This record gives sequence, structure tokens and C-alpha cells, in this order.
Amino acid sequence: MAEEHQFRVLEFYSGIGGMHYAFDRSGHKGEILKAFDINTTANEVYAHNHGKKQLAQRNIEAVPMEFYDKQEADVWLMSPPCQPYTRTGNQEGSKDTRAKSFLYLMDILPKMEHPPNYILLENVKGFEESDSRDLLVEALATAGYEFQELLITPLQIGIPNSRMRYYCLARKTGTVGGFVQPVTGTLIGYIPSIDSSNEDEQKGAQDKDFVDGRRQGDLSGLSTPVAAKKQRTGISTSAVTKEGDAATKPNEDALLADPMLALKVDTLEQYIEFTDMSDARMERYMIPDKTLLKYGRLFDIVKTTTRRSCCFTKGYYHFVESTGSIFQMVQNKDTATTFDEAEALKSSAKARPDTESTLAEEENTKALNLLRTLGLRYFTENEVARLMGFPIVEGKFSFPATTTLKQRYRVLGNSINVKVVGELIKYLLTSKPGSAEKVEESMTEDKVDESKTEEKEEK
Repeated sequence: MAEEHQFRVLEFYSGIGGMHYAFDRSGHKGEILKAFDINTTANEVYAHNHGKKQLAQRNIEAVPMEFYDKQEADVWLMSPPCQPYTRTGNQEGSKDTRAKSFLYLMDILPKMEHPPNYILLENVKGFEESDSRDLLVEALATAGYEFQELLITPLQIGIPNSRMRYYCLARKTGTVGGFVQPVTGTLIGYIPSIDSSNEDEQKGAQDKDFVDGRRQGDLSGLSTPVAAKKQRTGISTSAVTKEGDAATKPNEDALLADPMLALKVDTLEQYIEFTDMSDARMERYMIPDKTLLKYGRLFDIVKTTTRRSCCFTKGYYHFVESTGSIFQMVQNKDTATTFDEAEALKSSAKARPDTESTLAEEENTKALNLLRTLGLRYFTENEVARLMGFPIVEGKFSFPATTTLKQRYRVLGNSINVKVVGELIKYLLTSKPGSAEKVEESMTEDKVDESKTEEKEEK
């Protein structure tokens, strides 16, 4: 029996080690050669869990191409900064200075003597519409890669968290051959099956835990082959069309609206650390009174029975809106009714003249006490980490005692969903039976043909 290949991996933008854990989850064997990141806090968390040996706290673009070549890595895993592409950012794409390191990697990729055979890139939804994506496509095509683009959410593997992300998987066909399933030339919303023998499974879940088996097809109208159309960069990249209707778009609400699919998504209950308001930890995670009274209505509030939580960002615990969900400890209390009653008290207080300031203060206090009965709190950092697939329960991931709560939320917000990426790595590194031998045989034949040509030229 042939010995399983040991992959040599470079981890770019390594953060707190999400890609490292994802590779471990994939079931493939190998080692992380180097993990590059300049965030000191993230590197401390990485070292706490994986040791300092692999860490390289250096600017990626400051490292010469020769160093990367010398590593002879099989796999590049990367999650470049998302700020140039996020809907809440400036959306400057490649013009943003935070895209500089990624552009450097794309520049050197076609020039390398020992480029990686496999590449996985993760970024926010929106990257697929950026000029950086065009440059990625151009670099991959120039360097001889076949690639598949995807939009995947953790809800599809049963995790109650919305974190729709763009992924690009690339294989160097000249050395390792193509994917188990043919690339679609489109942006798809499912992970293809690793079982190439079953036609019914070719466009479904690659294992039984992947709950969303819908054949979603083209999610964006973006075709991936290099085509004869000029794009924003002036480079011939991919044709952009506007075909497709709302039914083919990535829609997390639609997934949960399907009763059969929704039931396959976990409730939040099994991800929650404590539900007792008298728990000593409540003081650390409770919503400040001022925030609760003024901004409470803006919160996305969830309970143990909820099958979804909002995407947790680096602004969680610091900003109110669109940074992540708030957990309601008191399950039998109606949230909307409670807020309506509190709002009525606040409105009454606001309408009172200055001469009735005491009564106004009393009404505001009543409103606050009413909202307190809901038992609203932030998700703990461990709960967020679990929703993002980190092995908290298994005891394989934790934070250093020196890392502050705010820092923990920030580095988690910048990380990946470990379980989703683990499934993608599993698919990326799986080859068709016998494909490696065929590629090696083809390369040998090419070398023989080259040798014969040289002999003829010499004669």
C-alpha cells in the first residue's frame, strides 16, 4: 500500500491558526512550514496553541521570492486582509495598501521555480467582484492552475452562524492533475463530492455532514476561465455576465426558510457556555446599561432555540450594529414585547418638560429594569470560537491569559470558519484515483520528447 503523501504547507495571514486547525481537520497529512502574520496579538494566540517554531512575524512582501521557492511548499493557505473588499470598508480593492502583500504573492507566483501545487484563498463575499480577484485569476491562469470559486456559509454544514465567504481552490494541473469533479467555470454554492464514481453525488455534499445539497449552479454570473474581455485592470481575465435569478444567488435566509434544511442546522443551545443570570461570568459579558437603554433595539438578539447567529466581526463588544448577535438568557420572555414596553416608557420620559425631570428619570429607570429582565449578554469568546469551528471542547484551542477580552474578539473576527475550510482543504487535496500517476507519466513522456528533439538538433 502506497504511503500517504505528506504535504508541505505555507500558511499566509495565519492569524490565530485557523488554517492550521482546518488542515488538521481535513484528514490529510503534512506539516506547516511557516505561518506568516504581523499581528502581535494573533501571533501570541497562535504560539500559545501551536508553538513558536513555525511563526514568521514578517511582512509577506518583504520576503524575497527565493525564500518561498526554497521552501518547496506543496500547499499555500491564505486569508488576505478583507478590509479592501468588505461592504463596510472603503472597497478600494487593489488600491488599498492592505492588499499589497497579496498582490506581491500573485506577482511572484508565475515566476517561481517551485510554486505550490495547491492554493486555497478565503475572503469576504465581495472579493469576487474586485480587481484583486481579476489579478488572482490572471496569475493562476498564467502559472498553469485549474481553479474553482465558491461562496459557502457555515449554515450549510449545520453550524448556526452566518459567515458567507468567498473561496478559491486551485490545483497546478501539470504536476498534480485536476479536481475530482470538473471545474464549473462559475462561482458555485456547494462543495463538490470527493466521490467521482457516483454521478448523483457529483454536485452535492462531499460528506454526509454537509447539509445543503441543493444544486445551486452559478451563484454570481462570474465565469472563471481567462476570456477575451477586458476588465477593470485592463487585463484579459474573466467574462462578467448578469445572468441568473435570485434563486441562484447565495441566500442564507432562503436556506433557513426551507424547513427540511433548517432542521439540519444546530440550535445555539449546544454552543452556549452558561444560561443562568446568577452565573459569576454574567458580570463580564453583560450589556452595559447605557448601551442597553440607548442602542438595545439595534441588537440582533438570539436564544438557545435559534438556528442562526450573525457574523461576528472584529468590532464585536466594541460597536453595536452589524458586529454579531446578542444572547438572551431568559428564554420565556418575549423580546419584541419587552422592547415595545421599554420604548413607550422612554418616549414618555422624553416628552416630559424639564419641570418633570424626576418623573422622566423614573420612567427611564423602569425602562432599563424592564430590559434587564431579558438577561441580554455578549457571546463569550469561547462561544464565538466554537461557532467558528475552533476545537474548544476538545481542549486544543484556548487564549493566553494575557490576551484581553477585546483583543480576543478582534482576532476571532479576523479569522476563518475552521470546519468549512477543513472541508474545502479535504476536497482541494483529494485527487482522482490514479491521476497522479497519469500526470507523472505524461511529464516523463514530455521529457523524453524534449530529449529526442535536443538530440536531433545536435545532429
